Amino acid sequence: MPRPDALKTPPAPIRAAIYVRVSTDDQARDGYGLDVQRERCRAMAVVKGWSLVAEYADEGISGTKDASLRPGLAALLSAISQHEIDAVIVLALDRLGRKTRIILDLVDLIVDADAELVSCKESLDTTTPAGRFVLTIFAALAQLERDNIVERTTSGRNQRGKTDGEKGGRLPYGYVRSPVGIVVDEEAAAVVRRIVALDQAGASLRQIAREMAAPGPSGGKWHASSVSAVLASKDAYRGGMRGASAVCWPRILDDD
Repeated sequence: MPRPDALKTPPAPIRAAIYVRVSTDDQARDGYGLDVQRERCRAMAVVKGWSLVAEYADEGISGTKDASLRPGLAALLSAISQHEIDAVIVLALDRLGRKTRIILDLVDLIVDADAELVSCKESLDTTTPAGRFVLTIFAALAQLERDNIVERTTSGRNQRGKTDGEKGGRLPYGYVRSPVGIVVDEEAAAVVRRIVALDQAGASLRQIAREMAAPGPSGGKWHASSVSAVLASKDAYRGGMRGASAVCWPRILDDD
């Protein structure tokens, strides 16, 4: 009888693909021409005992461009997503991209599709425990970068809010943004004054909405809710302070 071990199905060979890229500047400065990259990556496939099934290349394309603008990389990612490739070999991580964000996103896409990644230069190999540990560092770096972006965006917006009250978002009806800042939309301002006058005369929100001939804030009909929003902004219309700044809203209404 054959031994039990002999009955086991041998594992399927790892289907590997190579990705190479050069821009004109890269090739002149680093000497990482396509042929050099292919040679090193093919040698790695031999060392790993993997079956090399495809090679993808982007020539003369910057690593700062997204995958959608790199035909070779886009084709590689498509093959990975269809599980036609089990592993990707690159000479160096900067062949994937010249920006940290791009590299991290691509590593996520490759690994999330259950494919492995090997970088010859950085000795990154996700088939090994050390390589998987490096991936956890990559994930932490990605989260740190996302958090830093959020913090910079929030801090910048808050600082601007203290300076001129401008923190983005929707403006009260009657104002528009211009190259010189927030200014009054005169046609809308006339509507604001009409709404306030009708409110002071005792008209209901629905009655005021029916009186409005001009398009509403969303471009359609006026509703009681949109009239209410205008009336709730009377402090701004009277030249109130914008946020936490010392800057006032452009005046639309006179004081009572």
